[in-house]
Amino acid sequence: MMRFALLATVLALAIVSPRPAAAHPHVWVTMKTEMVYGPDGALTGLRQAWTFDDAFSAFALQGLERRKDGTYGDDVLKPLAQVNVESLKEYDYFVTAKSATTKLAFNEPVDYYLTYADDLLTLHFTLPLKKPQPAKGTVSVDIYDPTYFISFTFTEKDPVKLVGAPASCTEHVVSPEQQTVPLDENFFASLNASSTFGAQYADKITVKCP
Repeated sequence: MMRFALLATVLALAIVSPRPAAAHPHVWVTMKTEMVYGPDGALTGLRQAWTFDDAFSAFALQGLERRKDGTYGDDVLKPLAQVNVESLKEYDYFVTAKSATTKLAFNEPVDYYLTYADDLLTLHFTLPLKKPQPAKGTVSVDIYDPTYFISFTFTEKDPVKLVGAPASCTEHVVSPEQQTVPLDENFFASLNASSTFGAQYADKITVKCP
């Protein structure tokens, strides 16, 4: 079951297997985000697509049975997706969202699944807001790993889409330059879900609706 835990596995390895003078991050994720709005124009949730790097994709699938065409069936990908999203709860799914005055709260992920293409795993899931956020005003979203074990970066093409948003809404995306941080592994082993170190590398979405 360890290999089913994807991000939980690598985060655990960072804690229980300290190594001297290693650099972070160790896993790279390329992502797309859709801001989903309801018929009344209110923001209802985020739809995420995270594509893992080739080395981690190979690690996560090591020893699991392929189909004859080289792909993986639902019997492999479904449990992998389920344990993955369950393991992300402690880290609030690496997403922080707020309006001008309030931090926005999410329910647990829905519509989650994994796809496999070009030797890469992609995790898809939707984070519904506990309370829809009226479109008028500003909403900001930060996506990052507080321990910086995992590096998140938006895709260059169509990184963020507004789905069903009022026509007057506009989005602005900031994807800071990622870098390897050569700090002692013991420093990173001391970080946890409440740490703020990774916030300086957060990818940011700002949506404004007049």
